[in-house]
Amino acid sequence: MRVEELMSSPVIITHRENTIKNVKDLFNRRQIHAAPVLENDGTISGIISSSNLSRCNDDNARVEDYMSDRIHIVLPNNRVIDAANMMIKNQVHHLVVMTDGNVIGMISSLDIVRIYAIDNTPA
Repeated sequence: MRVEELMSSPVIITHRENTIKNVKDLFNRRQIHAAPVLENDGTISGIISSSNLSRCNDDNARVEDYMSDRIHIVLPNNRVIDAANMMIKNQVHHLVVMTDGNVIGMISSLDIVRIYAIDNTPA
């Protein structure tokens, strides 16, 4: 199975100037746990996740103060097993899917677990 078959797309993004409160509301509304942080020119500068948000007590703080600049990227035609191994190696739960310098999707450890659970559901 390939990443493109499992990734979430279109991607919900945020910007470094956004407030933590806005991102918390976005995550709750869209039922997501991470979002790439894009610059105005469309380049990716980081990722913010629920675990980043959990460390912040100030809803008026900005994304740039809590985002991670460690971005782990996969290609849409990468194998899901390779994406899973990248998550394990780097101890992350979300990978950004990119092609030609553009963010086109996200894949999470939960996406991979869902496929495993569905494929192995007892009859």
